[in-house]
Amino acid sequence: MGITASYKRISPQRFAEIQKDTDVAASFFNPDLDNLVFDFSNPQAMIAQLQEQRSDEHYFRLEDWHALHFLLTGESSLEGDTQASPPLCNVVMGGTPTQFEATYGFVRYLTLEEVRDVADALSQISVEELKSRFNSTVFNAAEIYPNPSPGGWDEEEIEPLFEIYPQLVEFFQNAAKEGDIVLLSSD
Repeated sequence: MGITASYKRISPQRFAEIQKDTDVAASFFNPDLDNLVFDFSNPQAMIAQLQEQRSDEHYFRLEDWHALHFLLTGESSLEGDTQASPPLCNVVMGGTPTQFEATYGFVRYLTLEEVRDVADALSQISVEELKSRFNSTVFNAAEIYPNPSPGGWDEEEIEPLFEIYPQLVEFFQNAAKEGDIVLLSSD
């Protein structure tokens, strides 16, 4: 398995908590039971913490992140900072770095305003529009990660991205509606 883009919705208040307390941060970013910090004096809080960690509506994973970034922005380079304009560059490559390490780089966050802007921008791009932007020759020449082999990108290789795209749009719409920020990481 290659690099995956991970997205987590979190309230601004919870984000402030994890920035102040390394134990809370460890339990948030490492949801396996061995790394969770349990407060047995407050079982409701423990249950809420476990539910937050496992909630599908608050978590999203994307394997074809580079392909999506290219379709949304036309940018293929992964070197340095993105040159694409917000809000679409924020879907994959945006955000402000935190002090928390991810497998590749640092966890980044999108502010409430950035989340709203991304949700609005994604809502304007249908699956059909995204499909119209795909050109296998251009994709393969740009060496879009993970550059499937043998044969490179084709309609069959890109189809899973088109199938999952509406869920990503909904993820950002829900985050915007609920007033959540979004954490992005590459793992």
